[in-house]
Amino acid sequence: MLTILQEKDTDLLLQRAARHLCQKLRDALAVHAAVNIAVPGGRSVVKIFDAMRTEALDWHRVHFFIIDERLVPIDHPDSNFGLLRDHLVTPLAREGKISPENAHPFILDTTATDRGTLAYEEVLAGQGFRYDIILLSSGEDGHVGALFPGHHSVTDPHHGFIVMDDSPKPPPERMSSSLSLMLTARTGVLLFTGEAKREAFKKFGDATIPVSACPARLVTGMKDATVFTDQIHE
Repeated sequence: MLTILQEKDTDLLLQRAARHLCQKLRDALAVHAAVNIAVPGGRSVVKIFDAMRTEALDWHRVHFFIIDERLVPIDHPDSNFGLLRDHLVTPLAREGKISPENAHPFILDTTATDRGTLAYEEVLAGQGFRYDIILLSSGEDGHVGALFPGHHSVTDPHHGFIVMDDSPKPPPERMSSSLSLMLTARTGVLLFTGEAKREAFKKFGDATIPVSACPARLVTGMKDATVFTDQIHE
C-alpha cells in the first residue's frame, strides 16, 4: 500500500517522517528479535536523525546499514555513515540506549576489486541479508541511493551491494544497495523535499514511467510505502 503525506513546512514534514519511521520500527520490533533499517545521507535525513533521537524505543535491537556511500573512508567529511554516527548513533550511545556496533558502516577497501562490497554483504548476511525498513530521499532526477535513471546501476542484477566509477552525480565513485536488495524491505519511506524535486515527484506519480527511468518508483513495489513531500499543488 502506498500512502502520500504532504506538508508545506519542510521541518514539520521531516519531524512527521521521523515519528513515522520510529513507529514502524516499534511495529517491526513487536514481531522480530532485531530489525534492520537502511538509511542514506543528506541534509533532510540529518534532520530526521535529530528527531529520531528523542523517540523512545528499544534501540539495542535496531541495526543500521547504509543505503549508499561515496567511496571515501568513514571518517571523511563526505561519508554518509558519518552523518548517521554523529547525529543519531553516537548521541544514543552516550545515553546507553544503543551499542555503537549496531551501526554497520561500509568500509572502503581500495585494494579489492569489489572495493569492500563483498565484506559488507557478509555483515548484512549476519543480520539475515535483508532490510526490514528503508529510508530513501529522491534526487532531482528521481534517483535514490546511487541508483540513477537510465544508468546501469538501476538495472544491475546483482543482489547485494554494487560499485560504480561513472555515477551521473559527482563524485563518480560510489557504492549502492542494488535494486533487488532495496526491495527486500517490507516498509519504505521516501522523501521528496525542496522545489528542485518537483519534476521528480511528478514523474514518481506517473504509473507509466518504469523504475529504470525513475528509480524512486521502486517503493511502489513494497508492501508498505509512505511518501513524505513538501510538494503541494494549489
